[in-house]
Amino acid sequence: MKPFLFLTFALLTAINLFAQDNIPYAEKAMQIQKDVWGTTVPEFKSTTVPANLANESAVVLARSFSLQRTSKPRIKFMIITAGVTTRTIKLTTYHERVKINDKSALENFSTIEYQKKLDNSTSFLFNKFGNVKDTYIGAKIIKPDGKETIVNTGEEVLLKNEQKDQKGKLAIPGLQAGDILDYYISNSDFSETAAGNSFKDNDNLFVLADEYPVLYYSIDFQYNKKIKVQYINANGAPKFVESNNENDDLLLSLKLRNLPKYQSALWTSPLRQYPYIEIGSTYGAKINTMMGYDYEKDPNASRFENNELGFESAFKEYPGFNEIEGKLKDYFGSHKNLKNAPLDSILKVIYDEWKFNVFCNYSGKELESINDMNYRKARSEYAAIIMSMMLTDLDIDNEVLLVASRNSNTLENVYNMDDMDAMIEINTTRPMYLCFDDIVTHFNEIPVRYQGEKAVELFPKRHNAQRYTFTSSTTTLPVTTSDKNQVEESLQVSLLPSNPQKLKITRLVKEQGESRHSDQKLLLPVQDIDDGYRDIVKGDELAKRLKKNDETKKMVADYTYAFTKEKMDMVKNFTSEIKSQYDQDPEQVTETKIINPALENNSPVFQFSSSFVLNNLVKKAGNNYIIDAGKLTGGFYKLEDKYRKRTIDIYMPCARSFKYSISITIPPGYSAKGMEELAVKKVNKTGLFTSSAVVDGNNLIITVNRVYNNNFEKASDWPLVMELIDAASNFNSQKILLEKKG
Repeated sequence: MKPFLFLTFALLTAINLFAQDNIPYAEKAMQIQKDVWGTTVPEFKSTTVPANLANESAVVLARSFSLQRTSKPRIKFMIITAGVTTRTIKLTTYHERVKINDKSALENFSTIEYQKKLDNSTSFLFNKFGNVKDTYIGAKIIKPDGKETIVNTGEEVLLKNEQKDQKGKLAIPGLQAGDILDYYISNSDFSETAAGNSFKDNDNLFVLADEYPVLYYSIDFQYNKKIKVQYINANGAPKFVESNNENDDLLLSLKLRNLPKYQSALWTSPLRQYPYIEIGSTYGAKINTMMGYDYEKDPNASRFENNELGFESAFKEYPGFNEIEGKLKDYFGSHKNLKNAPLDSILKVIYDEWKFNVFCNYSGKELESINDMNYRKARSEYAAIIMSMMLTDLDIDNEVLLVASRNSNTLENVYNMDDMDAMIEINTTRPMYLCFDDIVTHFNEIPVRYQGEKAVELFPKRHNAQRYTFTSSTTTLPVTTSDKNQVEESLQVSLLPSNPQKLKITRLVKEQGESRHSDQKLLLPVQDIDDGYRDIVKGDELAKRLKKNDETKKMVADYTYAFTKEKMDMVKNFTSEIKSQYDQDPEQVTETKIINPALENNSPVFQFSSSFVLNNLVKKAGNNYIIDAGKLTGGFYKLEDKYRKRTIDIYMPCARSFKYSISITIPPGYSAKGMEELAVKKVNKTGLFTSSAVVDGNNLIITVNRVYNNNFEKASDWPLVMELIDAASNFNSQKILLEKKG
């Protein structure tokens, strides 16, 4: 029997088995183990690594991924009506055989973590809607002498063990460098959902490059005939071999050999730089189309054009779409004041009102994890549609921009609506932008992941409340310069009087542009953000915003308590930020303060300060002290030898700059030595790294500047970028001697 046909038969057997709910988990596990390890594919019997790969950390001898999906309609009867659900059985199996060559790879493969069981089934009236996922794993070790040992999966550790939610972790005992690990992870999914689902719900993405070389890779799919399938082969990825079996199921198969490893993990954009395949499926029965669940696309249009048409079709006005207009008039006090206000002022108020409405209205679900509230993202497509309709209603000339992140696919390789975002450009002599991103994005700030990217411009024309038409063109979004994404730190450093082998540090940080986002979301209490936006737009108090809830008083009390408790964690969040900067837990964290929250672009620099003590940066040498002065800037990246050769382009996070001013108090009776080693100057067209040190009275002043000029560099300029990386990492190792006089 041909290998693929054998695997298909085996998986069909497994799917039929898993569909029977009364069969115990252990029996199903044994069946899948028999099916996976019983395959006759010769690549999964291989034990030999080619000589040219002998020095690799690990080599994947064989890898396979297989998926089968069967979906059928089912009528669910309620008391007075009936509804259509989609019943889906899906089985996926990931199987890998890897040769472990060193300690690094051994650590990566020493454990397997997985979601063992997840039951999200729901009930309504007399009906149950199943949604169950079970995971089965297996692992065996092949020693150099050929001896095979099957790992006992019964010795797993359950990290979570609830009736409907179990997470497991399996250690691989006895695994050593030189061994081969052969393991698989198989998922059995059963679900009943409202008829129709999106391709994205069943998305699979395969980047055809890996951390380790892959000698053989098999990818196989099987779908019953009622399922619609769409896939893209991007950046030169090969196409599937398509066929049909006797049941008219669609079979997709791809066999690959000798896949390369990633050239670098640093500053790359894999979906721009490596071949990849993205594939998904959705249920496409006729009844779905009749009920409006299925969106028929133009077969002659590109995938991007179909997504663009789907986006344009959502321009339909509904009651309340322009409610911010009323708040706008209230904000300016009168229609006359609004009419006479500068356009940028009007737009800023509109944008701030939008942020307040999106991020400062609560449903109760936020109480489940207050600490995650600052990390919420807006739905940019929805926000852009509403904003564009409202601006059109106000006779403000605008256009919608559709753009894909530079860290993801290109517009040409858009797979689904989620693969692009939308923003608004205001057509003035100097364009202004409304971008719908995170809670701290400013008016007229373009997120760096879109800067420099090609965008499609859609110019809306309103015919009536239900009909807008569009003309389109393309543009390229601007890129901010390094001084707009800046970090500036000032440190006052001294030996701790009670223990001179520790450093007392008072630190002031100023951040702007992209450089402020992560620290703002970590350090700003939710209460401060809520209060800040409410003050900016003259918004309603929390109680009034919660008035639509039936339990208003309890909700207000719950949110007030949660906000207060989260604010009390301020020191903990500062401690986390300091640890990430210096790679050690700080001691005695005090005087934590937010100086400027920078919630709006009128005051764009986020500023905070703190005092703390660091260990491990001072060594005593007789009567003298040696300070790791280079580490006071925080750790700079040290380039590994394996990444020094590069032929792929460099996707920087953004153009950015850093400035550090460090003042070290020289104790009485001591002098500072070794300052000449801190004098560095490396400047080229990609950026700069400079540092200097001087003594001013009883203070040693160290100044460091680091700049990356661009958000993108060609591979040919990698040696210049390496000069800056090396200069910075070498600085990290520099020390200052505080020498006892006399």
